[in-house]
Amino acid sequence: MIAQPSIFDLQADLCKTMSNVTRLRILHCLRERPRCVREIAQTTRLAQPTVSQQLAILRSHGIVTAQREKGEAIYRIANPKIVQVCDLMRQVLAEQTAHQAKLVQTLHPK
Repeated sequence: MIAQPSIFDLQADLCKTMSNVTRLRILHCLRERPRCVREIAQTTRLAQPTVSQQLAILRSHGIVTAQREKGEAIYRIANPKIVQVCDLMRQVLAEQTAHQAKLVQTLHPK
């Protein structure tokens, strides 16, 4: 009998997938609207093969979906909560940065 992955395994897998700078840039681009590979590459200034490769990874993990329209694959974020996750992470980072800056200022007052 094959053991089912735990919620922690699934969460770790999602975090691993999301821990790539290029994939985060692509997701940030897609949050505006669905786009084709060419548009994503132009907007992110990434090479088209790189975008295609990273979209395939995002798609295989269910983070983006693709639909054919006029012969092109149009990619979109599969679940709007992915955008919320990214926003929350940025809020946490902003708070941590502000806290660290406050600590530095306390240690080295001007």
